[in-house]
Amino acid sequence: MLRHIVMKAVFVLLSLAHSEVAPTGETAIYSEPAYAKWGKLAVEETSKAYRDASIIDYKYEGRRALSDDKAEESFLLWLRKNDREFGVRVRMTIQISSDELLQLKMAEVPSN
Repeated sequence: MLRHIVMKAVFVLLSLAHSEVAPTGETAIYSEPAYAKWGKLAVEETSKAYRDASIIDYKYEGRRALSDDKAEESFLLWLRKNDREFGVRVRMTIQISSDELLQLKMAEVPSN
């Protein structure tokens, strides 16, 4: 247990030391995943549809080709309302060439 704590402390100190060494004019470039735009939209639309619930988890389920120019992006969001937790699957049909949303479907996941 103590070894685990010491290792975490070492990693924290190394990361702090590394950031101090980097030149101030240098900026890191971070790339968002290709599905980030659609994930944000899934969260926004789910928040609108379930105003009284909190989104507590999020999972990208992947992209499925529907045709040469259409694909479906799928997300599973986990929500909490009062003492109830439940999943909501959001599926979006996208036109690939224009990167445009064609359709959004939302459905609660049946609990087992």
